[in-house]
Amino acid sequence: MAHFGVFIAMNRAKKQLLLTEHYLDFYSQAVAILDDEDDAKDAVQEAVVKTLVHLGVQDPVKYCHRTTVNECFSILRRKRRLVRLGEVKELVAYDTDEVQQMVNESKEGLEPLERVVMEYHREEGYTVAQLSAIIGVSVSTVKRLLAVAENKMKKKLMNNL
Repeated sequence: MAHFGVFIAMNRAKKQLLLTEHYLDFYSQAVAILDDEDDAKDAVQEAVVKTLVHLGVQDPVKYCHRTTVNECFSILRRKRRLVRLGEVKELVAYDTDEVQQMVNESKEGLEPLERVVMEYHREEGYTVAQLSAIIGVSVSTVKRLLAVAENKMKKKLMNNL
C-alpha cells in the first residue's frame, strides 16, 4: 500500500520519468501485438497519457502495460472494421445469386468438420456451446474450427473478387 501513496505523492515530472524508463518495454509489447511500428508508437503514447491522467494507480508500470494492450486491441478492432467495410463494398457490386454461388464455392475448400460447424453455426443458428455438445469437442475447438473455416472462405472469396 506504500507504493500507492508514493505514486500519488509524485509530481507529474516524476511520473513521466518512471514511465519513460519503461517505454521500450511498452513499445516492444505493442510491436509484438500490432506488428506495426507506427501503430505501436501511437498505442504507447495513448497508454502513457492515460496512465499519467489516472491518479489512483497503485502500480503505474503495470497499469501502463495493461493500457498499452487495450490500446493495441482498439487499433486492431478499428483496422478490422475498415477491412470488412472494404469487403462489403466489393461484394455490393455483385448480384445476390453470384454472391451465393461464390460463398458455396468457398465452402468446397473446407474440411468436413469445418464445413459442418460453419453451416450449423452460421446458417442454422446453433450456438458454439450447442455445437460443442453435439460434436463432443470443447468450446475452444469449435471456436477454432469456425475461425479456420472463416479464414479459408474469406481467402477464397477475396481471390474470386
